[in-house]
Amino acid sequence: MWRAFMQHENNVLVAQDAVGQFRIMTVFLGFNYGNVEKPKFFQTNCFGTDSQGKPRYSGTWQRACLEHRGKIACAQGLTKFNADRAAGIDRSFKFIDCTFAPGEIRFLLESEEDAIKMIPTNRKHWERRGQVVVFLIRPRQ
Repeated sequence: MWRAFMQHENNVLVAQDAVGQFRIMTVFLGFNYGNVEKPKFFQTNCFGTDSQGKPRYSGTWQRACLEHRGKIACAQGLTKFNADRAAGIDRSFKFIDCTFAPGEIRFLLESEEDAIKMIPTNRKHWERRGQVVVFLIRPRQ
């Protein structure tokens, strides 16, 4: 009976979203792919990327939802990046140094001009401090 239940696609597919050229799918495996200490009952994958062969596994429904939403956010960012690139907008940057602070990753660029080019205005997760560009792990409110 369990095998018949698991063979029906609607009983396995938890979530499916398409963003640009990417497709994100989360499925219920029907068995524990992990172990007792670290169970893995759900698998989330993003198709259309280099990492599609590296799915994420979750032990709980809540964690699977977070993984799925995280992959959607990444796909949205990559879709926007590809569109900007096709339009001739280059937001890539080279940094001299990278340091870590609580809740931040700081990239030291060669000049303030490079920092302005990369981040013309502060955004939810990014801000500019002179020639330093800061990624905020927790978005500002």
